[in-house]
This record gives sequence, C-alpha cells and structure tokens, in this order.
Amino acid sequence: MMKRCIFLMTVLFTWALLSAPARAALACEADMVLLDFGMISLRDGFPQQTSGPVTILCAGGAPFTTIQACMKIGSGSGGAGAGQSPRYMTRDGTAPLSYQLTAQNFFSSGGRAWETVGYAVPLDANGSATITSTLYAEVTSIGALSTTGHYISNFASGSDTRLSFGLEKCDRSGAASAFTVSADVTTSCMISVSNMDFGLINTAIITPIDQTSIIEVSCTNASPYTISIDSGLNPMGAGPMARRMVNGTNLLAYGLYHNLSRTSDWGIMPATVAAGTGTGRPQALTVYGRIFGNQSTSIGSYSDSVIVTVSY
Repeated sequence: MMKRCIFLMTVLFTWALLSAPARAALACEADMVLLDFGMISLRDGFPQQTSGPVTILCAGGAPFTTIQACMKIGSGSGGAGAGQSPRYMTRDGTAPLSYQLTAQNFFSSGGRAWETVGYAVPLDANGSATITSTLYAEVTSIGALSTTGHYISNFASGSDTRLSFGLEKCDRSGAASAFTVSADVTTSCMISVSNMDFGLINTAIITPIDQTSIIEVSCTNASPYTISIDSGLNPMGAGPMARRMVNGTNLLAYGLYHNLSRTSDWGIMPATVAAGTGTGRPQALTVYGRIFGNQSTSIGSYSDSVIVTVSY
C-alpha cells in the first residue's frame, strides 16, 4: 500500500508601506498692535497720529509657493460711519472722538480706510512666512465737541478683527488678536483777534470816539478759560485811562472795555478779565474801544499793540 506524506509550506509575504513625511495643514494668524495716541490736544493745528505693525504668520504650506491672506478690521466698540470712515472712540456721556484707521499711509496723506486689506504671502523652504504691514491711525476731530478725558474703542477678536487665507483666495479662517485704539484728550484753546481801526479823526477831539474789534476763541468743550488784554506798549499809569497810541512823541489816550457803555475795563487783573467755558466751537467776544474826549494831538498815524492772552 502506497503512503503519502503531505508537507505544508507557509509562504509569508511582507508588504512594506512607504509613506512621505507628514506635513501639517496650512494655518495663518494675525497679531494686531495696540494703538494709543496718548495725551492729545484737538486745537494744536497739527494732525494727531500714531501707527503700529500688523503681523501675519503662516506655517504648514507647500515650500516656495505664494498664498493669499486678507485682514479685515471692523467698526470697533465705538462704531463707525459708512465704509468704516470715520471710526469713533467714545467715553460715557460725551460726543464721540472721530478718527481714521488706514492702510498705506495716514489719512491726511492719502491713506485709504482699512476695511479688508489683501496680501500675497510668499512661503519659504519650510512652507512658512511672516509679513508685517503698518496700521495708521489719525484723529480727525479738529474743533470737536469732545470733552476732556479718556476715549477708547475695543476691537474684539473674531468679530472686529478677522483673518482669512487660502491657496488662491481667502477662503479659510485664521485667528486674529484683539486690540484697542485709545486717546486722552486734554484742554486746548486757539484764539484770533481782529485789529481795531478808529479811522480818520480830527486833531481836536471833543467827544469820545468809539470802535470795536472781535476776539474769537475756540476751546475744548466744557473747558473753562479766561482772556486778558495787557496795557499795551506805552502805558501811562494803570486802569482804563492808561493805554496810549503813539506817533513819535505824540500820545493819544484810549481804553478797552467789556461792555457797550465802556464802563468795565478789560485788563489783566482777575476782576478785569473775560471768563467763559469752551463749547468746541468758535466763540466771539467783542472788545469795545474808546478814544477819550477832551484831548488834542498832532496830525499823523497813531498806533499801539496789546497782547491778548487766553488762559485755560
């Protein structure tokens, strides 16, 4: 009888799975700067400006490619006008302080309102990039109704600051930090004065000759101020009779007053200055002048200069 022997042979196959190194997905974030104007005066006659960097960082992309990034800045807690122009800082119970956030340059130098700004971002050999742009801020409340105090607008991450990015368009969301814009308004005043011209008069002055001029003062809203007028270049004593216009050695006595009846002298002593409170708009004060009667002088041109000072 024939016998069979059966041998089982096991053949083992080992599959080696080869894979490329894992790469993280492309991600971007933006770091916003805090903008603080510091102590500002709204009446100094020059722009109130500040600026700072906006930094966008990306990683996890394909090396040596260029992606797109878009940085959007909203209204902030102070609100804004149409097209985010202007934006506002606020404080309780007062008119807002208007300002501009712009790209490329300051607003007064042609910068455009920052709504959404796009960037082409070149990635390096590691698929990463860091780019920095400048955020410009300029207060535009010149002659504003704003009172003194601290003004602020808060920009919340996600609602007011939004970063998006992508390979060909900005279709992915990234993180953008919060930031604030703030300023501390201090009292400020500006003043302008018209000349007082009595015109042609006789050399023999029998009765008083009257004329007026205007002082225009503009001070920060709700800020108290005083206005004084000194005794001029040629005073002869003190009080309302002291001022003199001159022509060589010839003198012509005159006075400056608060009121139409010319009874309240305008001077530099506390009881003789004008007092007021700023409204944020120009305020006009009349100066009443008088060449006194019962004096005579020679033919010629007479003049004097007085210093008008606003204190606040």
